[in-house]
Amino acid sequence: MSKGVVFNNNTGQITVKNENKTPRSSILGRLIEIIAIGSTEKIDLDRVPADIEVKIEYNSLSSNRWVVEEYIGDSLLVDESIKELNQTILNGSTKLKRQMKLFYNKALSAHSISTSPFDIEKLKLLSDEVVKEVMQLASEFVQSSTDLKEGYFQEDVDHGVALITSYSVIECIVLENPNDHS
Repeated sequence: MSKGVVFNNNTGQITVKNENKTPRSSILGRLIEIIAIGSTEKIDLDRVPADIEVKIEYNSLSSNRWVVEEYIGDSLLVDESIKELNQTILNGSTKLKRQMKLFYNKALSAHSISTSPFDIEKLKLLSDEVVKEVMQLASEFVQSSTDLKEGYFQEDVDHGVALITSYSVIECIVLENPNDHS
């Protein structure tokens, strides 16, 4: 008899993760450290955001509109948290925006939305799914992070991911800025 798990009559995708990893140094890891401390002055992720309502309508966001409303309700908390992030991590907000942009691009790719030329009509059809995917990617990323210490609950993670995603939508990192497509 063999060891393992058998999936009878499976109709969906199965992902099995083996977490028994031994941390080792790598050239790739070292290069990432070098890139992380490198200059980010040429990365322009600080655009003038569009009006919130205009952006929601432009991107046809409907069932995940609540994500943007999370920011509206907790904007002071988010803004103060971003300031603290920048005080503790050099270029912290830029690195956060860069990561959220990566999640956004992965979500666009997962839904086969072309970025060159940008298929804004397809994004409008799938904007809620794209935001949902970004939130899922961010949640998985946070939950696999070793930085999150004991004492935080799943509700803390869910609320934090929603606020970070809402901040990214407001800052035009996630979803499209109508000013860029006029």
